[in-house]
Amino acid sequence: MDDIPLESRTNLFFQQDGAPAHNAIVVREYLQNKFGNRWMGTYGAVAWPPRSPDLTTLDFFLWGHLKNEVYSTPRLSIQDLKNKIVIACAELKKEQILSATQREVIRRFQSCMENDGQNFEQFIR
Repeated sequence: MDDIPLESRTNLFFQQDGAPAHNAIVVREYLQNKFGNRWMGTYGAVAWPPRSPDLTTLDFFLWGHLKNEVYSTPRLSIQDLKNKIVIACAELKKEQILSATQREVIRRFQSCMENDGQNFEQFIR
């Protein structure tokens, strides 16, 4: 955050995920002190509804893609798993990933609108 100009930081919102540990009172108090009303989460200053449509590209595309690559063959050890993750990340082809991500974002936005902003994951094929 220190590398982001102050005038830009004043317009940023921190988005908390729904992990149970992240909903602890001490975490929420910290976020409130750090970000004021500029954070969203399950119990955040800006409500983040449970099971809301997730349009975060890393969540719906990149992690799934990497998981498919890494787990396509059985892992032999923790070190083998780590090596597979490093190799899968190194083999990402930016143009293909960006193009596929763009197509998926458009498809998900359309599905979100078709379902009036409600949960739409079950309608994605």
